[in-house]
Amino acid sequence: MSNAAESKQRARQGARSTTGTLAPVTEQTIDWLFDALGQLYGVHWRRRCADAGWGEEVEGQWVCLDVTGEWLRALQHLSEAHVTCGLAALNEAAATAVAEGRTAWPPDSPMLFAKGCRLRPEPLGLPSTEEAWRNVQEHAFAGKPFLHDAVAAAAEHVDLHNLRSASYHQLGEHRRQFQHYYASGNRDCVVERVARGDSMRPRASLEHDAKRGRAELAERAGREEAQQRVADAGLPQSMNADQGLRFLRAALARG
Repeated sequence: MSNAAESKQRARQGARSTTGTLAPVTEQTIDWLFDALGQLYGVHWRRRCADAGWGEEVEGQWVCLDVTGEWLRALQHLSEAHVTCGLAALNEAAATAVAEGRTAWPPDSPMLFAKGCRLRPEPLGLPSTEEAWRNVQEHAFAGKPFLHDAVAAAAEHVDLHNLRSASYHQLGEHRRQFQHYYASGNRDCVVERVARGDSMRPRASLEHDAKRGRAELAERAGREEAQQRVADAGLPQSMNADQGLRFLRAALARG
C-alpha cells in the first residue's frame, strides 16, 4: 500500500475509533509516523534522527525512535487525523522537490512538522475544496449529483437558487460561505466532522428519511386496521372479482 493510501486509511480508522471526538496522538501514532518518515526520506531521515538524538544505536545501526518523548509532547495537542494531513503535506512537498530535481528534506523539528498538520479534505478521502465547489455549481446549474455526502452537507449552507443568478462578486460570496462550512477549520466544518467520525448525511436527507418513516408507519397502521376489519367481518384476506361482487351485494342487501 502506498504512503498516501495508507495515510487515508489510517485517518478514517482513527476518526472511527472514537466517534464524535478526534482520536488523540499516542506513542503508537509517533511510531507509525517515524516509520512513514523513514519510508519517505530514507537515509536523510536516519541522519536527521541521529543528529537530533531521535533514537538509539542498536548493534551499530541507528534506530529512529522518539526515545525522549519530544515528538509526542510536541504533537499531543493534535489528533491522528492532523498527523495524517501533516504527512500528506510532506508527501506533496517531496513529490514537488523530486519533480524539480531538488532534494526532499525531512522536518528539522517536531514543532515544524506540527505547523503543517492542518486538517485538509484530500488526506481524509474527501474532494478538494476546488473540486467540491465546482461540483456545487454543477449541481446548482445542471442538477449534477453531489460527489460526496460531505459536499452535500456543506452545500446546505449555500443558497443554490440565488447562486444560479449570482453576479461575479456574489459568486465569490457564495464560494466563501461554502468554504467556511467545508474546510475552514472551525469545529462545525465538514473536514472537522469527518475527522471526528460524525455522520455526513445532509440534514435535508435525514428529514426526508424521517418524513418517509412516518408516512410508512401510517400506511402500515392503515393497512393493518383494514385487515382487522376484514377479519372482523368474516371475509377472506383475498377475493377474486366474482367473490367481491357477491360480498358487496350481500352487504347492500343487509343494509
